[in-house]
Amino acid sequence: MRKYLLLSLLFNIVGLTLQAQSNLATDSIAMSVELSDVVVTAQYAPTDSKNALQSIRTISRARIEQQGATNLEQLLQQDLNIRINQDLVLGSSMSILGVSGENVKIMVDGVPMVGRLNGNIDLSQINLNNIERIEIIEGPMSVSYGTDALGGVINLITKKSQRYAYELALTQQLETQAESSSSIEAGARLGENWLLRWSGGYDWFDGIGDDSLRSVVWNPKQQWYTDASLRYDFGENQRIIYQFSYFDEAVQNLGDIRRPQFKPYAFDDEFSTIRSNHALTHEGTVFKKFYWQNTLGYNHFDRSVNSFRLDMETGDQLPLQGDTTLFDTYMLRSVLASQLDSKINFQLGIDMRQELGDGARIVDPQATDDGQIDMGEYAVFGSVRYQPVDALTAEIGLRATQHTRYDAPLIPSFHLKYQLAEAWQVRASYGKGFRSPSLKELFLSFIDINHFIIGNPDLQAETSDNIQIHLNFDQQWNEHQLDAQLQLFHNRINNQIQLFPFLIEGDQIVPAINGQSNEFAYFNIAENRTQGANLRLNYQWKNLTLASGISTIGFFNPLSEEGFDVPNFTFTNALTGQFGYALPKQNAQANIFLRYTDRFVNYYPETIDNVTVARQSIQDGFAMLDASYTQSFFKNRLSLTGGIRNVLDITQVNVQGGQVGAHSGGSALPIGAGRSFFVRARLRLFGE
Repeated sequence: MRKYLLLSLLFNIVGLTLQAQSNLATDSIAMSVELSDVVVTAQYAPTDSKNALQSIRTISRARIEQQGATNLEQLLQQDLNIRINQDLVLGSSMSILGVSGENVKIMVDGVPMVGRLNGNIDLSQINLNNIERIEIIEGPMSVSYGTDALGGVINLITKKSQRYAYELALTQQLETQAESSSSIEAGARLGENWLLRWSGGYDWFDGIGDDSLRSVVWNPKQQWYTDASLRYDFGENQRIIYQFSYFDEAVQNLGDIRRPQFKPYAFDDEFSTIRSNHALTHEGTVFKKFYWQNTLGYNHFDRSVNSFRLDMETGDQLPLQGDTTLFDTYMLRSVLASQLDSKINFQLGIDMRQELGDGARIVDPQATDDGQIDMGEYAVFGSVRYQPVDALTAEIGLRATQHTRYDAPLIPSFHLKYQLAEAWQVRASYGKGFRSPSLKELFLSFIDINHFIIGNPDLQAETSDNIQIHLNFDQQWNEHQLDAQLQLFHNRINNQIQLFPFLIEGDQIVPAINGQSNEFAYFNIAENRTQGANLRLNYQWKNLTLASGISTIGFFNPLSEEGFDVPNFTFTNALTGQFGYALPKQNAQANIFLRYTDRFVNYYPETIDNVTVARQSIQDGFAMLDASYTQSFFKNRLSLTGGIRNVLDITQVNVQGGQVGAHSGGSALPIGAGRSFFVRARLRLFGE
């Protein structure tokens, strides 16, 4: 069941080059160019982050290893503007600047990930073993990347270059919370122009719960993953890369023992997830003045849920019910950007995406085959960049989309960057966001003893308006360096899609209020707004690194416009801090990471005796504290890291009033599995 035979091999063309500036010669396979400040997401060509029109944050490989993070969920727990949510069945999700994860596009080398559960990609399923860096843009990038990029994009950049002819590295990480991770990376230059890389690994988690019960709070799971790439460089600045990745996860939801004195038994569930991705990419400069990026990709997602009755005496499993949902996505993207020696440059692109779904819970009345549906999105987009003087750059963009299910809106954007002084930069942007309803939101039919959730084929696309202003200060004097970033933002999301109780009136389903129904459907519910500000400070002196951040995000209260005495916005704050100290003689580095998340207040209506009042739901604040120490030996061939994750042992936070969630229950929200000590060893047998 968990073995999946790959039946498709697709060809791809994309341009995500690794050169540091557009006027540099191509990087060789034996790479020697420092790329820590180079960004590729939404750029005309690979660009120094200081020159990018968008404000792009980069998380380096060094930061990933310092945190001991094995997946994206662990890494982003300490990010200032990202909030992680846990669902004990569906996994982890996120929000950026208050915009939920279904509006955030997650990509690997520019290829979008598929397989959303309840609208979100499970971040714990995104392994970081082969990731070189992560680029994050907050705010709508729908002109460049289409649907799902309404709230921002997270682009994971994989390793595609190496310095030596042969490289081989083994990594083992052990944690006290019954968790381990093993991985291997290998690379070989095959002649002058060929590079082959491969990596794979296995993560194991035994689950955490009450020792007196068979069921656990945090379910046990196993993850297998592998990826490979083959790169060929030709010409002055051309390369082709084929990439393949495969991920297989099995999660067990164990039930408590029933009738323990006489023929005991238990009901168990198994959740299986398989992802496989193919890409063949071409990238480079053509006709000396144009940068060409093309992508043709294929993603497969397989989600199975199976239930069993386990006889505790014999160990026999009796299958009870099962369900499998499949999604296949084909995408083609081609982008051409000019690099003319003039004040005006442009970018033109096409973006095509076809999604197919298959499963018993997907019901389209107009489909010819039960359980099989599809939808397509075909877009053209472009932008014009104008630089009248060296200090000022402006860009205007537009995206036009043809959708197979409904009319998609025109999406404009505007970006401005001005160099106020040598150390000061200001960026301003306006962008319109866009998210089309997913196949599940349109056609889901999930009805059993515990659930009644259906899709709504009459849903409209979400659209948004976003305004941002960034002020950056970057100054270095003697051995001191200070980097400060101030961001102001406002988001307005129209026709936001939410799961809501419903009633049937005539032939239509309509939202129900005041708890009149326990049956749920997806609806476009008015609008949602978030606004706020954040400040980041980074200071470096000799071997000392200090970083801090503070943010405040306001969430719009719809009840404020319905006559209730509640504020228009409810604000919640977050604080982050990082202390790092390098010990060059010992070849070591010590780090402390801290994030404090303030309490969150939400307002909801409640009707008692035909009188409706506004009630508060209050989620308590909490702090996440991590610490690590890394030391290298034998000319960096052996690296050892020891650390503590979740020092304060935060497992859940209390919620007063309201509903906690469909899969959480009780009066608390899960936060983490508790304090965990970890040790990580990385051995490089070849290479640096």
